[in-house]
Amino acid sequence: MRRHFLQAAACAALACTVAASWAQDAQRYPAKPVRFIVPAAAGGPSDVIARLVAEKLGQALGQPVLVENKPGASLTLGTVAVARADPDGYTLLFTTSTPIVMVPHTMKKPPYDVQKDFTTVSHLGTTPLVLYVNAASSIHNLRDLVEAVKAKPEAGNFGSYGNGSTAHVLGEILNRATGMKMVHVPYKGVAPELQDLIGGQLMTATADIGTAAPLVKGGKIRPIAVTGTRRSGALPDVATFAEQGVSGMEPFSPWWGLFAPAQTPKAIVDQLSAEVAKIVRNPEVNARLLSFGIDPSGTTSAQANEITRVEMARWQAIIKDVSYINFE
Repeated sequence: MRRHFLQAAACAALACTVAASWAQDAQRYPAKPVRFIVPAAAGGPSDVIARLVAEKLGQALGQPVLVENKPGASLTLGTVAVARADPDGYTLLFTTSTPIVMVPHTMKKPPYDVQKDFTTVSHLGTTPLVLYVNAASSIHNLRDLVEAVKAKPEAGNFGSYGNGSTAHVLGEILNRATGMKMVHVPYKGVAPELQDLIGGQLMTATADIGTAAPLVKGGKIRPIAVTGTRRSGALPDVATFAEQGVSGMEPFSPWWGLFAPAQTPKAIVDQLSAEVAKIVRNPEVNARLLSFGIDPSGTTSAQANEITRVEMARWQAIIKDVSYINFE
């Protein structure tokens, strides 16, 4: 008993020492470079936006903010790395909403607990998703797509930026709503997915507006439907899914957020949150985000945590509705 008591006391003392050390570090934060872990491949929207924010945040903090890509395992590889990092504000997760509000509901044993392992620093903005086809195809809308798939079922497939991603679920719901049986083809990011769409390996691919914009302008791919309750200002001529007779796609608008490991000192979280809000309001950054089809926000940590909680509950219901899908 005495030995167990001494061990417990030693552990408690160590925890107090570590907490005190982090509190002291918070007072002189940042004293070294900060890392953004992006759980998606380089070249995708999360990577591009992360580098934009990292540059501005580094200028504000007086220390470099480095971006490190850790794609793989349905976006959980990089997410887990941050969950297990020291809560000192030097390792942060810059990600789309997928591994935060969706993946925990699509995996039998998710390797992290969002509520216990993370603190939301800020939400930066949201964007609709778009369904694309190769520009050389004869498909111009959802009706054309359904007819093409039913005429040649073996060629029907859809790409996504990861198993269990928003794009994956959207494709499965589209299958159910239209009676199509397109096969899901997952990728480690948006960029490789779109490259295969151009190459003819995919019939359709779901991606954000910004990453695909150069390919649309270059005549490589064609947008045929957008999520959300109204048309996107960036693609005013492209009808929503609802306008084309497919309801239920309104919630499929991913957001981007910055997260810190749980127990990160509040002073650091608040400092980062305030700086990110300033960055999002910066005219240059704001214009860049809008060019990507992103509606900028820049929230406080408390606001972002509430949004995360509500979104997790919403996606739990959506995933439950498609429980027949094997996400593993």
